[in-house]
This record gives sequence, structure tokens and C-alpha cells, in this order.
Amino acid sequence: MDYGSTRTAGYRWKAQGAGGGRRGRPRRAALAALPVAIGALLLAAAGAQAGSGGVGAVGGTGASATASVDGGRYERIWQSYSAADHRWAHKTSYCESGENPRAVALGGTYRGAFMFTRPAWKGAPKSPGGDPIRYSWRTQAVVAVALKHQLGTKPWPVCG
Repeated sequence: MDYGSTRTAGYRWKAQGAGGGRRGRPRRAALAALPVAIGALLLAAAGAQAGSGGVGAVGGTGASATASVDGGRYERIWQSYSAADHRWAHKTSYCESGENPRAVALGGTYRGAFMFTRPAWKGAPKSPGGDPIRYSWRTQAVVAVALKHQLGTKPWPVCG
């Protein structure tokens, strides 16, 4: 290979012509940036699929359009949980979905702030049934904490 005699800061410059340009480190930097770009695209796709405009809603613990469905029952149950359970729920849902109760991942396999599968949601203690993304963060948190009390953190092997 014929490299020109010009070297700058450790980069080799290939003779101008077909395929000319920098070699070595800049390509490695571009390759290192590739997983970050792919991750950003996946997060954007999950948010768009969930219909939220993005993952991580502002104040993800607020009331939702289905708050009337939740009623006061889930609020009372949530208030009965310990501060440690509250911290666990916030930490876990932030890790799983950015606390987005409308998050959907892997083509709909995992749903809600705690990334429930539909069978896990339907079989969990205190679950109202249906689809978790139809319920508020608070309702999902009550179900997740009840499931954690029953099974431990096994349903959340990375974030729990």
C-alpha cells in the first residue's frame, strides 16, 4: 500500500483517489458509536410504538387516562407499602422503561413501566387484568410490588 508521507497526530493518510481518506482510529470511533446509535433508534421505536412520543414521560408517576379505572383501591394499596417498596418500584421501573407506563418493547412482548408479559400481568397478585399499558404507573407499581413479595426479584433479573 502506498501511503503519502504526510502524517498528522498518528493518522495515516491514504493517497487521494478511490477510497481515499483516514484509516485506523476514525473507523474505530465510528464503529464504537454504532451501538449507541442502534440503542437510540430502538428506544425511539419503542416510544413511538407505545404512542407516547418517546420513552420516559415527564413525571412518569402521574395519573393516567385510566385513573378512573384504577379507582382509590390501588392508591390505598400503594400507600400501605413501605418506603423501601416505593424506592424499589421507582428504581426498577426507571431501569426497565424510564418509568413510562405506556412503554412497549420487543414487538409488544413486554409492556408497561415494569415490562410485564401479558401472562405475568394477568397472573400477578392484585392485577386488574387486561393490558398493563392501559393502567397508570401507580397501578402497575402495586402489581409489581405484590409480585415481588410473592416471587422476589426473579421477574426482573437485571433491574430488580
